[in-house]
Amino acid sequence: MEWEERKRAALERLKLHIAQGRVDPDILSLLDAINSLPFAYTTSSCSGRIQLYQAKVPGEKFDMINLGKWHSPVEPDEISSRIRGDDVWLALLPPIVHAFTCSLEASVFLLKIMRGAGFKRACIMNLPKPFIEARGTERLEIPLRLEGKDVVNEEGIRLIVRTANEMLRRAKVRISKLEVMLRDEASRGLDNLCRE
Repeated sequence: MEWEERKRAALERLKLHIAQGRVDPDILSLLDAINSLPFAYTTSSCSGRIQLYQAKVPGEKFDMINLGKWHSPVEPDEISSRIRGDDVWLALLPPIVHAFTCSLEASVFLLKIMRGAGFKRACIMNLPKPFIEARGTERLEIPLRLEGKDVVNEEGIRLIVRTANEMLRRAKVRISKLEVMLRDEASRGLDNLCRE
């Protein structure tokens, strides 16, 4: 499939996912900025989130039970009211941006902008179809209950949630900074970095 066809198909999927409510609203403007570039398009991305879940250990993506997730700051009472089960964790997950580019040159260019916006964990993968993954550095995972016993009291939950909310706000600032930098580059009328 040619570059333009792949990009068009990806943007159609994105429109469908937006209509279905499957896209984090806080990242829509950034996705638009990336997708407006002639040499890139986005795939699954997230502006960062706070998540409460049941799992024996963190990282058990397929064995976890989601108790709640929020893309904006949350109240401690909202967290406390959802704690149930034997092992419950609170996580602050960083922003993640996925983008395909039409060439390695375009990937390197986009990667430099992402790193300039503070996405230090950004890399190019999946050659010969270059793909960028950029993650924020904000991350927190802490148990609130283990083996059915609360390991954090209400005051501790309040402090942890306050910290998670502040980290999430910082992540949103990084997303905004990246968007401004990308729109600035796009306004310069970049030459297309695609090599056909």
